[in-house]
Amino acid sequence: MIKTKISKQNFKRFLEENGFCKLQLEHGYILLKVSKNIVREVEIFNIKDFVIDYLKRLDEDELFKDTPKLKVIDAVIKGASQHFVNGFLEFLETKKLEFLRDTKDKGYLFFSNCFVEIEQNKIEVKRYEELEGFIWDKQIIQKRFSAEKSESEFEKFVRNICMNDEQRILSFRSAIGYLLHNYKDSTNAKAVIFLDEKLSDGAYGRSGKGLVAQAIGKLRKTVRLDGRNFNFSRNFLFQSVTLDTAIIEFNDVAKKFNFDKLFSVITDDITVERKNQNEIIIPFQQSPKIIISTNYTIEGSDDSTLDRQFIIEFSDHYNKNHRPIDEFGHRFFDEWDSAEWNNFLNYMIGCMQLYLNRGLIKCAHVNLEKKKLIDSTCEEFAEYFESIELGKEFLKKDLFENFKKEYEEYFEMEPVRFSRWIKEAARVKGLKLKERKSGVARFVQMGEIEVLDKLDNSVFDEK
Repeated sequence: MIKTKISKQNFKRFLEENGFCKLQLEHGYILLKVSKNIVREVEIFNIKDFVIDYLKRLDEDELFKDTPKLKVIDAVIKGASQHFVNGFLEFLETKKLEFLRDTKDKGYLFFSNCFVEIEQNKIEVKRYEELEGFIWDKQIIQKRFSAEKSESEFEKFVRNICMNDEQRILSFRSAIGYLLHNYKDSTNAKAVIFLDEKLSDGAYGRSGKGLVAQAIGKLRKTVRLDGRNFNFSRNFLFQSVTLDTAIIEFNDVAKKFNFDKLFSVITDDITVERKNQNEIIIPFQQSPKIIISTNYTIEGSDDSTLDRQFIIEFSDHYNKNHRPIDEFGHRFFDEWDSAEWNNFLNYMIGCMQLYLNRGLIKCAHVNLEKKKLIDSTCEEFAEYFESIELGKEFLKKDLFENFKKEYEEYFEMEPVRFSRWIKEAARVKGLKLKERKSGVARFVQMGEIEVLDKLDNSVFDEK
């Protein structure tokens, strides 16, 4: 009986002719399958599946005259330990692929029937034959697109979140556009914060933050992380992040979320460690953008923290008693027909074009400052602080006693905690705080920086 053998050289050529190759990383490599301009990251089992499926589809009479097809498949399986291992697959061709990416002035979105090129003043629908460069398979949105559009349900949804305030809507849409545009500028790298505007010293949700993040995820590959239980000291933090990940969403982060740990992720390369796999370093220009959704404000009022945030407030139009399904009569995405999907896609493309035209558009926040104060202290103190007259000097002990008298539940509060809250309130509100001593007495004065600077402060010790 003639023994069936698999030629390693021929098998390598067969794989390469069918698009398999490797991409060199800073440390190690990843395996790819390239079909025309579409690139997919593969694992060894994907290559096994491809080879077996290929053999099964072959016409036995045409190509296996001397050897039964089953014998060839049997030989492939028996030789798996030689052919489907890193030691062999490392010999696959290493390719340098130029991926098509958004530029400063241009963005791309890819659909099943076409791709769209978005610029400041025009939107062009193009055929894939016109594609110059490679794209990841996960970039292709499995929907057909046409430039014909009507008002979408999602547009109404955003208007409701923004309470029909046109400036808020523009700001909201520019944030969506920023997240969809995967060009990254080191001078304008920010995390987009989805925050409930409702004042509360406890958790509050169901305002639509998750649905907006889902909407962005329909167009850009998004990795959602459990923000409430996220721990920066754990190993393999970003193991689910791949080279084609466009967004990392920290969902529902806790009150004490350590935002400063994200500084390097927002403004620098990101290192992805995977268990038993090569470390991947994603350069800043190709790294994901960040969404943080939360019921609380992010701690910190220093310039470094604020410069890395773009905050979008969500009104309580939607809540646990009034959900989008109650208003629209069906679930978004899952229960949309093709026309509604097309309206949605056109709206999102419009958001990207708005961002390309105007960048991130700021608007006045409704409750951000007060919410920051509540989150840093408590609702009662935030209310009390509003009654303190600016520019006037007070004996700190009098302020403390008045607070305890007005809010009896804080009767046993320690003075040091009250002093800390006073400093925190001044910081949050951007006020200048001056303190001075006279014997055992402690005096405080708060006010606008320009106003206090005009006063004679020679007796004050600024702190």
